[in-house]
Amino acid sequence: MIRGRGQGAFTLVEIMVVLVIIGLLGSFLFGRIFSSGEQAKARMTELRANALKQKVSEYRLMYNTLPAQIEDLTRCTEATGPGCIPLLEQDDDALNDAWGKQFQYTRGGNGRTFSIISLGADGAPGGEGVDYDLTINGP
Repeated sequence: MIRGRGQGAFTLVEIMVVLVIIGLLGSFLFGRIFSSGEQAKARMTELRANALKQKVSEYRLMYNTLPAQIEDLTRCTEATGPGCIPLLEQDDDALNDAWGKQFQYTRGGNGRTFSIISLGADGAPGGEGVDYDLTINGP
């Protein structure tokens, strides 16, 4: 039997249409997966900031003062004395947000209040979504 011309083969246009459809689906799915990962990091950052708030409050109860710097949770200082037991390990990621940037820590109210700040995914002040600046305040 003789086959007719073009039977059983795809045209270039058909192949291009299929490739465009696959590309669109891939970019849509990749965008959704990437977005979910960044949202998970934002949630992890919030959890780490709240855990850090608890450690700062524990420090305050133990030594009757707030740490001067966030790193004071990982070492002995004049306020804690030479025989202290640090509340966090130095190599622990607890001082960092989920994007690997160290939390910012400030004391206010004449040393009676504090704030723990993450600048979000972009590491710059301001922003929306995963770039939103997270601030946790403590008494």
